[in-house]
Amino acid sequence: MKGIITVLALIALAGCAGFVPMEELESRAFVTGDWSLVEQRERLIERRKLRSYMQCPPGYIGYCQEDFGRKGCSCVESVVVNAFLVSH
Repeated sequence: MKGIITVLALIALAGCAGFVPMEELESRAFVTGDWSLVEQRERLIERRKLRSYMQCPPGYIGYCQEDFGRKGCSCVESVVVNAFLVSH
């Protein structure tokens, strides 16, 4: 039992150790000129915002589309999305 708790604690610590604050990413980017990690983090943050914003009922999938700079999201039936994917 003690071994399982130790392993779980180590896994939790390893997950926390991998997180680099945005400020540190930006500081590194200023020095190196490589902004790809900052941009990747910003995309991840935006995806999380969209996921938390979209609360679709069971059987529906959140679908977002951007036209001429305008983003629009709605819930679409899973069956419709699957039929579209299979037909193309």
